Amino acid sequence: MADRVVQSAITEAGPVTGKAAVELVHDLLRKQILDGRLAPGVVVSQAQLARDLGVSRSPVREACRLLESEGLVDARHNHRVQVAEFSLEDLEEIYASRLVLETLAVSLKLPRLSRTDLDDMEDALGGMRVSAAERDYDRFTVPHDRFHLFLVTDFGYRMSRQIGQLVDHAQRYRRVYTTQTPMAWDVVLRQDTRILEAVRTGDFTAATEELARHLASTALSMIALIDPSYDPLLVRAALKQVCRET
Repeated sequence: MADRVVQSAITEAGPVTGKAAVELVHDLLRKQILDGRLAPGVVVSQAQLARDLGVSRSPVREACRLLESEGLVDARHNHRVQVAEFSLEDLEEIYASRLVLETLAVSLKLPRLSRTDLDDMEDALGGMRVSAAERDYDRFTVPHDRFHLFLVTDFGYRMSRQIGQLVDHAQRYRRVYTTQTPMAWDVVLRQDTRILEAVRTGDFTAATEELARHLASTALSMIALIDPSYDPLLVRAALKQVCRET
């Protein structure tokens, strides 16, 4: 179950204890939840996790508490935790929050982007095209996330942390949508291409609105895939507010 890179780090570090052990275990479990190796709804034993990782129960217990505070696991009896189930309400809150925060960040960041930044974004878009053609999701997410990081980084700690956490949580849902919807790859590429084109021409209002529509489109498509009868009022309201104000 354990990620080999992190497990190797734990082994090479020797008897890791205290805060370092908690951080290593937390990073490992968080990564496995976000990339789907610990599936939504699965129940795991803290004792078994400790045995798998070769650490004491204490860092596992503390790591699970941190994950619970992030909403990624729920505590269960007998020292077990359950990976958070997928929830349409959770999905909608994630994307409505991203719509508001990321468009605010983008409106401030765009005038500061350099020509080198734009070239790097173009390079990331090229990497996305290659991975999309091969339908390789894990490779696709690397340039995709790099492309969007150019738009929302370099802000205060609290705002950057909130955006980063929302993006991470969205990844659990986005993986299912992208891998189960053949047209998703091309839709994302078209939307990100339009964002970059608007940025290159200096039309920052259009770029901000394109990002808002991109996030809303992804959320609405995922919701329709899971439950077509669900009415995503929160996402629609956030999109309306952002596009009206920009």
